[in-house]
Amino acid sequence: MVSVQCSRGWLTRLLMVVTLAAPIVAHATLVRMDTTQGPIDIILYDKEVPRTVANFLNYMNTNSYGNSIIHKSSPGLAIQGGGYFWDDRLNTYDTITTNPPIANEFSPLRSNKRGTIAMAKTDGNPNSATSQWFINLADNSSVYDSFNGGYTVFGEVTASSLAVADAIGSLPVINAGGPFTQLPVRSQPTGSVIAKSNLVIINTVSKSPNSYQGLWWNPNESGWGMSVTQHDDILFAAIYTYDDLGRPTWFVIPNCPLTITNGPVTVTSCTGDMYRVNGATPPTVPWNGANKVTTKVGSGTLTYPKLTDGTLSFTINGHTGSKAITQQIFATGSAPPPVDYTDLWWNPNESGWGISITQQYNTIFAAWYTYDNFGNPIWYVVANCPVVNGNLCSGTLYQVSGGEALYTPWNGTDSVLAVGSVSFSFANPANGTMTYDVNSVQSSRTITRQIF
Repeated sequence: MVSVQCSRGWLTRLLMVVTLAAPIVAHATLVRMDTTQGPIDIILYDKEVPRTVANFLNYMNTNSYGNSIIHKSSPGLAIQGGGYFWDDRLNTYDTITTNPPIANEFSPLRSNKRGTIAMAKTDGNPNSATSQWFINLADNSSVYDSFNGGYTVFGEVTASSLAVADAIGSLPVINAGGPFTQLPVRSQPTGSVIAKSNLVIINTVSKSPNSYQGLWWNPNESGWGMSVTQHDDILFAAIYTYDDLGRPTWFVIPNCPLTITNGPVTVTSCTGDMYRVNGATPPTVPWNGANKVTTKVGSGTLTYPKLTDGTLSFTINGHTGSKAITQQIFATGSAPPPVDYTDLWWNPNESGWGISITQQYNTIFAAWYTYDNFGNPIWYVVANCPVVNGNLCSGTLYQVSGGEALYTPWNGTDSVLAVGSVSFSFANPANGTMTYDVNSVQSSRTITRQIF
C-alpha cells in the first residue's frame, strides 16, 4: 500500500470496465454457522439491508452466538436461534445479552421463502428485533411477509448447506417449558434434566474461512499491487502495474472461479483470462467509450495455501512469471463500520472506467482505473480516506510512475506525485457520488456498486 509517507505498495481493485460475461451475484458477506449437525453457510445481503446485517455481524464479532442453542423448531417450517447459549461453567443455559432493537428493514423484494434467514421479533412491535433469527425451511412468505410489519430477510442459506438446516428441522421436538416449548433435541433427555449433549449447539459463527477479498501486494516490491473482490465463489482481480517504459497501466481478471484442492495441504485457487483496456476518454472530459478496445493479453492464476498469503502466476503478452503476494492491512480498529463500502464501483452508463474501494474499519483506500489524454490506461489512488458520519470521505489523489513491468525484476524506482483530491459521498450503501480534482480540473461522477 502507499501511505502519504510513501510506503508505496498499494493494491488495487477495479470497477469494471469491460462488459465481460460473469455470473450475476450481488455483493455479499459469507458467514458460517458451525453447528453440531454440520456447517450452515449463509450469504448476507449487505447492500440491501445494511442495518440488519451490521446488527447480526456485531453479535457475531462479539462472539454472542458462540456456544448458542437452536432453541425453537417448527419441523419443516423454520428453526430459530440467537436467543440463548450454553454456559459450560454452570452447565446450564443462559440468555444472550442483547443490544438495543433495530428498525425493521423488511421489503417484499426479499420474501420469507425457503432457505432465507430473517430476524425474529416481539409480536405487535415491528421494530423489536435484537439478536434472534430464524431460517425458513419452507416458503413462509404468506405469513411472515405481512404479519407484524414483515420479518426482515437479511440473507440466504447456500444450496450446499441447506440440507443441514433441514436436518435440524427434522429432529424430535420436546416441550421443556419456558422459552423451550418447541425445543429440538439430538437425543432424549434423561428425565427432566437437559444436558448440552441433548441440544443442537452452534459452536461458532464467523466469516467464511475462504474470503480472499482485499488488497494484496509483495512488501518487498512496494509500488505495484492487486485488489481482489469476491462475490460468492467468483474473484474479480485487478492488477495495477507498469508497462515496459515505466508508465502506469492496469490489467483485470474479471471472472476467476474458485476451486479447492484437498491433499496434505488444502489449497484454494482460481484461473481466468486477463485483459487490458485502452482507447477511452480521461475523467476530466465527458465520457466517450466509442473507441474503447478490450484486448486479451494472457491469463492469471491465484493460489492460496492459506488465507493471508498466496501466489500470482501469469502470462502477459507471451511473458510468464509469478509473484508472492500477501494481504495488506492499512487500518485497525475495535469494531466494524456500520456500512462497509468495499466493492467495485462504476457508472453503468460509462462502462470502461471504475473505482475500487477497500474499507478497513473507518479508512477507505480507493484505486481509480481510467485513461490519460491519449486513451492509454492509467491509475490513481486515494491511499487514506477517513470516513466521517458514516458516509463521507475525502483524501489526496496520487499518481505513481517509473515502476517495472510485472514480468521483469522489480527495482522499486517508482515515484509518487499528488495530482489532486477525491471526495466520496454515499447516499446509501449502494449509490454515491465521486467528486474530484485532477491537475486542477474539477468534475464529478455518480457511482454504484457493480454486480458480477
